[in-house]
Amino acid sequence: MGFAVTATAQPYVTETEEQYTRSQAARGEAIQAFRAGNLDEALAGMMQALKDRPTNTAILGNAIFLAAETGAIDETIALIGRYFALGVVPPDAIRAKMQEKLPPETWAELEQEMNVLMAASGSADTMFQIPQTHRLVEGVAADGTGGYFLSTVVSGTVLKVNRTGDISVLLEGKDHEAHSFFGLAFDVSNNSLYATYGRVDQTPDIPAGGGKTGVLKINGTTGAVSGNWSLDGGTERQQIADIAIDGTGRVFVSEAQSGALYEVAENGLRPLETNASFRSPQGLAFLGDGTLMMADYGRGLWAINIDTGDARLLDTPNTLSLIGIDGLLSHKGRLIAVQNGVSPHRIIEINTNLEAGHVTGVEVLAQNLAGFDEPTLGTSTSDGVLFVASSQWPKFGENGNVRDGQTYNPTNIMLIRD
Repeated sequence: MGFAVTATAQPYVTETEEQYTRSQAARGEAIQAFRAGNLDEALAGMMQALKDRPTNTAILGNAIFLAAETGAIDETIALIGRYFALGVVPPDAIRAKMQEKLPPETWAELEQEMNVLMAASGSADTMFQIPQTHRLVEGVAADGTGGYFLSTVVSGTVLKVNRTGDISVLLEGKDHEAHSFFGLAFDVSNNSLYATYGRVDQTPDIPAGGGKTGVLKINGTTGAVSGNWSLDGGTERQQIADIAIDGTGRVFVSEAQSGALYEVAENGLRPLETNASFRSPQGLAFLGDGTLMMADYGRGLWAINIDTGDARLLDTPNTLSLIGIDGLLSHKGRLIAVQNGVSPHRIIEINTNLEAGHVTGVEVLAQNLAGFDEPTLGTSTSDGVLFVASSQWPKFGENGNVRDGQTYNPTNIMLIRD
């Protein structure tokens, strides 16, 4: 078990569409001012953006950087305190700026606090490793019989791991104009694996905007493809990312670039019309009542009615940020998330009150463990939550090449036991 962050006696943070739009405008103006060299104006703009989105770690981190850069030491320290109150620490570049600009004794004290927040907690077992020949493992799905499927981004394959741990290539994506695979979902009722595909900077040999993005339906035994749905317009500003299947067999996918949701229909990918503005839809998971939960990498956690299109961004305690969630899954009635857009990377259980429209708190199940190196997506199994613990995304650059000075290691697939 991990430690809990709850909403007891904590005010909630609400982000309306008006607040989001206003904050984004202020943030954009601040970035323009920074690029023009007007640092004081940039800081003022970022602080204005923060008023509407006070627990957004990206905006808060930018504000810390600018406050430090302009020499506003007291403001920098106050902002850092707000960041720490969320249970996470700023990324490396901001920490470097803090160390450069703050008095040494102040930095030493803050560094101690960060070391506490970054400490490993919880536990997870390494179930198996994927060799380096399979490059950049992203997604995982269970087949219901003790076997698993995995997706690769650089190799562009779907892998199958049987109950004895043998690994084989189930599908070569290039044979179906699919060059990088991301999310996976398995329908045990018809032995069908659904795999999203597209193009990112790490995809080999496909220029920006080239290739296709969509979903394949694959026989879980033979690897035969019985369905291939893609978006018009190639991969220019669109990337089908994650996927979930509801209790009736309906399949939904997220589109990370332009911020959309689609249902896989017989005649193609059908947009799910909603009343909201999404920033970067990622993980999807269905609750038992049929509510679709969606992790928005840049905004937080949404609850969506797939029949009416009503979408609600859940309020959060002011001591919690749900920015940076990649993987999302439903596990035995619990909502589990892989949060890799904050430091430390962590696996959390999210508790919600959907009737009230808010998150009541989270429990950190595992964070910053020795086997972690950019965890991504997970799946529910009878034994617990299985997840890709060491995708090693940052080690790969353009065209899928390993960056200079980096060593690509076997990929750890880990399990948090129930």
